[in-house]
Amino acid sequence: MQENQDTHELRLRLSSIIGADRWVPGPFPAVAPMNRNEISSLLKGYSDSIMVVGSGSSFTDDFNPGDETLILLTERVKDEFDISQGDQTIQVSAGWEIVEVNDKLAENSFIVPCLCRFDQGTIGGRLAGISSRPTLDMAEGWIHGLLGIEVVLPSGEMVLLGSHCIKDVAGYDLRHFFTGSRGTAGVIVSAIFRCRPRTKFFEYHGHAADYLNPGSFDAQWRRVFDPFGRMKHGH
Repeated sequence: MQENQDTHELRLRLSSIIGADRWVPGPFPAVAPMNRNEISSLLKGYSDSIMVVGSGSSFTDDFNPGDETLILLTERVKDEFDISQGDQTIQVSAGWEIVEVNDKLAENSFIVPCLCRFDQGTIGGRLAGISSRPTLDMAEGWIHGLLGIEVVLPSGEMVLLGSHCIKDVAGYDLRHFFTGSRGTAGVIVSAIFRCRPRTKFFEYHGHAADYLNPGSFDAQWRRVFDPFGRMKHGH
């Protein structure tokens, strides 16, 4: 379908801002930058409304941001993937599918427990959609696995929050301000997670899905806290 004049002009305008044509055909104006620098350029040079969308985001059937809103897709931001054997960390861009990340972790005998509950969605999409604070059933939350994130602020400025090493972090912890914000506070472009040795994790915790069950724990600890076996499983 041939673009109308307004769409064509917007596409040319965005191409000049980003430095490349990242237009995505669809019902709404949308672009898919390839890296954090392109996202930074877009936020600096485009002053109208922007909605950040990552794979795994959910919308109602009547979703309609309007023709005046530009959709910023993060699914193509896949310029970084680094597993550190020494630090036992992984730094990964927002566009990587979580299934792909889990597969690559397994190849290196690692696991990131907080990623194991997902069978679809991207790193950026899930981080933006789920807050760090876990729910009562521990089904959500990033508090135990997320060491750091890199964010492009609405001004276009890039900031790194957190580090590969907890001891290197001082001052206010703003990592978890951006998780669950659905892109309203900034665009998450990469994340750093703490890895666990896969063999040791399954040895002590069983299947990865059990890690999210509040009733799942190492039974050996019952001898310490309840030596007479008085406490029973609740509902």
